[in-house]
Amino acid sequence: MRILRPIAISNWRYALGEICLIVIGVSLALAATSWYDGRTERRNETLLLRQLRATLSDDLLVLNDTRDRTRHRKREILTLLDHLESDQPYSPDLGLKFQALFGWRTVRITKAPFEALRAEGYRAISNPALRRRLISFYEDHYPKLEYNSYLDRDLAIDRIQPYFFENFVVRIAASDDVDGGSQEWIPHDYEKIRVDSYVANLCRFRADILDRFLLRDLDVATVSVRGILDELDRELADSE
Repeated sequence: MRILRPIAISNWRYALGEICLIVIGVSLALAATSWYDGRTERRNETLLLRQLRATLSDDLLVLNDTRDRTRHRKREILTLLDHLESDQPYSPDLGLKFQALFGWRTVRITKAPFEALRAEGYRAISNPALRRRLISFYEDHYPKLEYNSYLDRDLAIDRIQPYFFENFVVRIAASDDVDGGSQEWIPHDYEKIRVDSYVANLCRFRADILDRFLLRDLDVATVSVRGILDELDRELADSE
């Protein structure tokens, strides 16, 4: 029995050493896998951030252009209203101002990168502040802007176009600065339209809608996109 004891101890130490080697090997393998997965996730996140950066930069140009044209349209409508409420005779430049009242512009942005993010899970973006900004823009600010732009379009289609088709003739204009295309609307009887309060009321209502809803939402969306782009630039700079 005394001879067998050191052999048992030796076997026990050998087995313990084998177990330690196995544990160390597995731990190293798991650490390597975790490191590789982390690098892969960060690489995928960086790719997604760059896609968002590219599309949002284009979207900001669209939003700025839409806001500028909408402001111009509002000014033209108010100028038309002033002319209708005065005793001034018909002026040829009113054709484009009637077009400003007639036209509309719906808002379109590229949502594909955000839809990809939503499908993968918002946690694919590690920066919580950036996640909040993206969710706020795509699920709050932009839907409101899109909804109000369609309301403005429906107002033009339902309330303005039928009256114009009955009381105006349309012709191609030399300028295409106003939403809706390069056209102007010439009234059959300007004095009748001036005396009738319908067009003047349309001008007031349309300008108010543009100011309180569409332009307000365009301002909010533009500020939101600028904030996201700044956050994206910082995040991408840290990843390089």
